[in-house]
Amino acid sequence: MEEKKECLGIYIVCAALMAIMALSQSAYAGAECASLGGACDDGGWDPMAKLDEIGKTTTSQEQTVATKWPEKSREMRWNMSASGSEDEENKNVDGAPLVKAAKEQASLVRSDRAKAILAPWEDITDADILLDVSENSSTHISGSVVIPYMEFDVRPGTLKPVPEITKILGDRGISREDRVIIYGECLPCGGGPSLATYVYWMMKGLGHENVLVLDGMAEDWAASGKATSTDARILPNKIYVPAETANYTATYDFVRSGQAQIVDARTLQEFGSGSIPGSISIPYASVLDGKKIKGEGQLNRVFMMLDKDRPVVVFTNTGMKASVVWFALKLSGYDARLYTYLDWMEKE
Repeated sequence: MEEKKECLGIYIVCAALMAIMALSQSAYAGAECASLGGACDDGGWDPMAKLDEIGKTTTSQEQTVATKWPEKSREMRWNMSASGSEDEENKNVDGAPLVKAAKEQASLVRSDRAKAILAPWEDITDADILLDVSENSSTHISGSVVIPYMEFDVRPGTLKPVPEITKILGDRGISREDRVIIYGECLPCGGGPSLATYVYWMMKGLGHENVLVLDGMAEDWAASGKATSTDARILPNKIYVPAETANYTATYDFVRSGQAQIVDARTLQEFGSGSIPGSISIPYASVLDGKKIKGEGQLNRVFMMLDKDRPVVVFTNTGMKASVVWFALKLSGYDARLYTYLDWMEKE
């Protein structure tokens, strides 16, 4: 009897090893076939589907749509960019962007300080200039001036000289005295307000006092039944006279000085691969609720490790997505400046 048990145990181990070998060989063959354009017949055997079965419970041999954890986990890993997906925190289990219900959006209460830089829809007037800075937008809020953000950059994260920027703004009918409300998003980048906060930061550096970011996206505007258009608004040319200030941009020397708290707004994966010494990791997605800036109570929890009595420098590779965290810091009452990791790497 004991010998039979021992043989049975050996048989089970051998069978398991053979199954694992078959899985690995089939997975390798599948990959090889894929490299050849799929010109192979696998006889219906799908090793990756078999690997998905590992996550099934013993109490049930069937997975429901809502509990396909292994398949969704593998799908999310395959769809992740090499540097880490900065937008996974803003997606639901199906990978679709999280869209707040209208009731939930309406329940978000902004303070007067927040409304001074984050414009609610109901505060927009005909005298305001709505500026769409989307990368490639075909539908705008009616009456919007359209300037894709790339027109302001020499390359990502590097602005054109001030005279060129002010000419672009003036030629589109914008002066430093106008009240400008910025919106727009980069859909290939995962959406969100980073383009609007980046151009807001740029205009604050030009000394533009009366500039705000729209509290929401054009899609929210359209979903609420408000008017949209495929046409851009054309305004008479103006002269934009800047009053430049360096209060919103950090220099390499300032970062090195130790005066400021340094915030790395890149993903945790990027932070783990190397960062500015002494940096605190606050990924840019942590200040967003879907595509909107979180409420002040939530932001206070995100920034709880920071000292409000010390300046903050926030950076990403080019600074664009860091501008979302920079904006949230300004909204929360911090003395914040924007920086780029590219500048740090060039000077180190």
